[in-house]
Amino acid sequence: MNLTCQDIEHLFHEHRHELTRCLYRIVRCEQAAADLTQETYMRLVNLAQTTSVIYPRALLFRTATNLAIDYLRKGKSERQSGDALDAAVEVPSGAPSAERAVLDKQRLKIFLRAIDTLSPRCREAFLLHRVHDCSYRDIAARLEISESAVEKLIMRALFY
Repeated sequence: MNLTCQDIEHLFHEHRHELTRCLYRIVRCEQAAADLTQETYMRLVNLAQTTSVIYPRALLFRTATNLAIDYLRKGKSERQSGDALDAAVEVPSGAPSAERAVLDKQRLKIFLRAIDTLSPRCREAFLLHRVHDCSYRDIAARLEISESAVEKLIMRALFY
């Protein structure tokens, strides 16, 4: 038997309260049960246009039950993804803490002030060695001094 929109409307009004109570027992939420009842009606209207129905009441309740199950599955997956987000928040960050960042900035300022107090030649030797990772031999060639002089300049910078 093909259902008309009128038949579905009559079926829906006849069983709406019973259907809503049934859905509430499944989903445990009045608003969700009401929404699922409405969704059931919309599904039946669309289905009736293309399908022949023998047991309309059974179809009504089966459609509603399937929608409730989908609703619960969706809620479970959202809760699980929420759990995953909560777990992700607990993972320690590789970024320094705010306190550490402030301390690092202070240390950098102290370092730069100390570097500024060095003689130009001592500063250059120290920076080439510590910042640019040049060997004593490379620094000596660049500054046109002996390796021993480079060592003395760097030692002076370290003790200053």
